[in-house]
Amino acid sequence: MKLFISLLCFLLLLGCNDPSKERKVVQTDTSVAAFSGAEDVTGAVSALLPLPNSYNLKQAKKWYDQKGENWLVLYETGSFVAQGKEFPSAKLSAVLYLKTDTGFVQQWKMNDFVNDCDLDLVCNYYDNHLSITDLDSNGIAEVMMVYALSCRGDVSPNEKKLILYEGGKKYALRGEELLIMKKDTTGGTYKPDESFKNLPATIRDSAIKHFQKFGVTKYE
Repeated sequence: MKLFISLLCFLLLLGCNDPSKERKVVQTDTSVAAFSGAEDVTGAVSALLPLPNSYNLKQAKKWYDQKGENWLVLYETGSFVAQGKEFPSAKLSAVLYLKTDTGFVQQWKMNDFVNDCDLDLVCNYYDNHLSITDLDSNGIAEVMMVYALSCRGDVSPNEKKLILYEGGKKYALRGEELLIMKKDTTGGTYKPDESFKNLPATIRDSAIKHFQKFGVTKYE
């Protein structure tokens, strides 16, 4: 009897260690497409995309990420007097396209403007304002744009905005330029929108620093 029990235990142990009965583990690829870094395509975009009526091409960038081949195009109108208006207006715009086998498909569009300004009109992107990164390494680029807009007749800060897109979601910092007059300062404040507060800290901190780089004027 003892011999029978010992043999039975041995067979059960052998069956448990049978490699053919081991559970197979299926590995899935969780990696995302790497952000390629952006390249300037301002010289090429005019032949590929129509210029919007009354706008001038400012800049264009291209990059690859999880979404595919992205083309960002920035436009400004400069100052103009609209039909039926007495004073100048100005507009700016940014459009993101995804290039596909059948052409360019618009992903999002941003517009801003100053209308009918009888004082000093400002509505333009800052030089070197555009930032395209993937700070959270999720394979989808963050696009940051910074610009000034104002209608004023005195020495006071222009309104300043940072608009950030990740995928199709829009985030914003709105505030003022910073004027430094010897020991006194004016402006430099900013306020995030509610959606901005939900961004990862690395992106929020980078956006605030980027916002503060532009629109700083020193008076001696």
